[in-house]
Amino acid sequence: MKELEYTFSTTIDFSIPVHDHYFVLRCMPSPSHTLRVLKSDLAIEPDMRYARQTDSFGNRLAVGCELEEHTHIGYYSSGVVQVDLDRVRLEQPHPMFKYPTELTRPDNAIVAFAESLGDATVQVDLCLRAMTAVHEAMAYEPGTTTVSTTAAEAFAAKQGVCQDFSHILIAMLRYRGVLARYVSGLALGEGQTHAWVEANIDGFWRGFDPTRNQQVDDTYIPLARGREWADCPIERGSFIGLADQSQTVFMTVKEHAEQ
Repeated sequence: MKELEYTFSTTIDFSIPVHDHYFVLRCMPSPSHTLRVLKSDLAIEPDMRYARQTDSFGNRLAVGCELEEHTHIGYYSSGVVQVDLDRVRLEQPHPMFKYPTELTRPDNAIVAFAESLGDATVQVDLCLRAMTAVHEAMAYEPGTTTVSTTAAEAFAAKQGVCQDFSHILIAMLRYRGVLARYVSGLALGEGQTHAWVEANIDGFWRGFDPTRNQQVDDTYIPLARGREWADCPIERGSFIGLADQSQTVFMTVKEHAEQ
């Protein structure tokens, strides 16, 4: 069990003023059996109206808008959570995590790759084998893919980022009959947001990180879960204006020290 202190910030600057800016944020951890939210703060600038909601996957949302003209918007989320994976509980998973999606549909190459793992009577062994296979087959290369890149496209290129590694692993596991879901979140250290996979093994959700080739432990903070990236982007929005935009994202996670 660990108590973790996190910060997450996103700033977006526009080249010219924009207006009627609507946004949905998934930048706040959701309580679960294995995660207790001890403190959670969210600040948005400029000061604007927003409401807290929960989506159909149980993810916490901040939904709001800024109708007036502006050239900058920033989201700042921070807090303290307690992560204890020993508190994992038996769950009846939704069957939707069994089926391919637009971004996780396996092509012939992924099918062959999944079949090459061989037989596995123990599902956790299959998941570990698949995780390592993805990690070894792929090169981590930022900027080579986009959020619309499919698992098949990334696997063909043999490069991508954590989103692509996770989509490929999900495609393989679902093909092999393992229910799997996508997780957006934060991991110990600093830098960018992260993504990994949770597989349902004998009724328990277990995390696997193909980018780092390790099982998820109590240094990871989930922010959103879904079938694929499109179900759980950290930030999504629309606005009126022909502006170019530049975005800066930064996060930190460290062990919380009692004051």
